[in-house]
Amino acid sequence: MATPPGPVPVREAATVALVRDARVGGGLEVFLQHRVATMQFAAGMSVFPGGGVEPRDYGGTRPWRGPDPRWWAEAFGIGEERAAAAVRGVVRELFEETGVLLAEPDPAATGRAGPGNRPGPRERRVLDAGEGDLDSLLAAHRLILSAHLLRPWDRWTTPPGPPRRYDTLFFVAAVPPGAEPDGGTSEARAAGWMRADDAATAGTLGRLGMLRPTLDVLADLAAATDVAELLATARSIAPGGN
Repeated sequence: MATPPGPVPVREAATVALVRDARVGGGLEVFLQHRVATMQFAAGMSVFPGGGVEPRDYGGTRPWRGPDPRWWAEAFGIGEERAAAAVRGVVRELFEETGVLLAEPDPAATGRAGPGNRPGPRERRVLDAGEGDLDSLLAAHRLILSAHLLRPWDRWTTPPGPPRRYDTLFFVAAVPPGAEPDGGTSEARAAGWMRADDAATAGTLGRLGMLRPTLDVLADLAAATDVAELLATARSIAPGGN
């Protein structure tokens, strides 16, 4: 008799809705990736940048600008170690998938060595290949992580049934001035900006494939007048996620 399969492990993940003020008509635009059909999870779906939180995200000790791990832990209802790893992980994933790096010159280093410089495409590819870690990359360029640009938004856990399950922390962030995300990831067939209300409508009507968490977050984004209002919105995240 075959042994019944064991429970599917729930993996840690983090994703970020990157937003900017809409160019016309008010409201927000959000950066969406439209995933390739060969992905093992959310194949063909429209998603926010992000992915699994990895062991290398847990190894970081470099200080950042913004709320400390305890604040993030309380916001998401998780432990401090996981909270710190999720912040590093979501910034790493955003850089790997879009080229946008939420980082700034390290004030403790720039006085001695000049301003920090930005990592280039080669270093992005190396990080994306699983080599190195975000802390080491930032230290090499005299940068610190800009955690103050992120906001905790939601938490969702994949229900039992699928062969892959994730406990995903959702962040939002405004695209930094001068930064422009790209579609330079093999995980997406296309990527780009959409009005949040148009994206929410497309997901609701089935014109874009979306998982429920993505659609719920898009509905929140579509209700905001502008980025400033969105980032000032107080959030209460359900313990344990949805």
